[in-house]
Amino acid sequence: MRPQLAGARLLIPFLVGLALSLAAPVLAGTSAPGVNLRWDNCYGDGGAWNKAFACDSNVLGEQLVGSIELDQTITRVNSIQFVVDIVAASPALPAWWSLARSGGCRSTSLDLDPFQYPPSSACVPWSAGPYGGGLGTYSAGPQGPASARVTGAVAVSIDHLGTLSPGTEYFVLSLTIDHAKTVGTGACTGCNEPVCIFLSRVSLFQQGQSMAAIHLERGANFLGSQYVTWQNGYPIDVHHECDPSVPFCARQYTAFGCALAGPTSGRRSTWGAVKSLYR
Repeated sequence: MRPQLAGARLLIPFLVGLALSLAAPVLAGTSAPGVNLRWDNCYGDGGAWNKAFACDSNVLGEQLVGSIELDQTITRVNSIQFVVDIVAASPALPAWWSLARSGGCRSTSLDLDPFQYPPSSACVPWSAGPYGGGLGTYSAGPQGPASARVTGAVAVSIDHLGTLSPGTEYFVLSLTIDHAKTVGTGACTGCNEPVCIFLSRVSLFQQGQSMAAIHLERGANFLGSQYVTWQNGYPIDVHHECDPSVPFCARQYTAFGCALAGPTSGRRSTWGAVKSLYR
């Protein structure tokens, strides 16, 4: 992080949270198209921003819910691909977040559920289904030694192609993270470490097309709707970078760091000033 920006960016979570709590009823949805990520429920159903777990049990688990909003109608949608980025506030990725199917300390603790649960009043499925798909990769280190990236996809048959319209929040994915190996023999350390999780990109594909109809790479409802935190982490130095695997910066991902949330400042700031902290 550049030294001259460090102090300002440490205020991002507090200021974004303040703006969300004060302005959400008036301005929600005004920045679509984009993505939302929350714990337990869709953004529109009041899903949680931060999740605090006592790290004292190996049973049950947590649910990450991803949704999208559009500013145009897109028809004949047959599949959705996503990228979720995880960064810990530690020098290296904690073993508790080592979730790769091959060689991960908690190799069976991450799963994709394409179905919406619990039922939502504000967030609707993007297709009538039935759905197929699953996790693609869980790769360590895309944004440094404390990071990991999850990819996956959900698809429907040609008989259930989706038509997505503006003004609606669409459920697209649920990631379940169980509590296995948190305590006891064989436990994986690092459950207590603060972590920041971004839904970095959601791509919509239409039937018969190999190129995505749209890439959604930013928050649909304020900057803060794109990410959640674990154990009171908060993101710092948030910006978007070109995906090096495609030319002309046609696709991007969200780059960020993560730190433990400290005492918040009481200094007042405008929402425009908060947005200016993001490049």
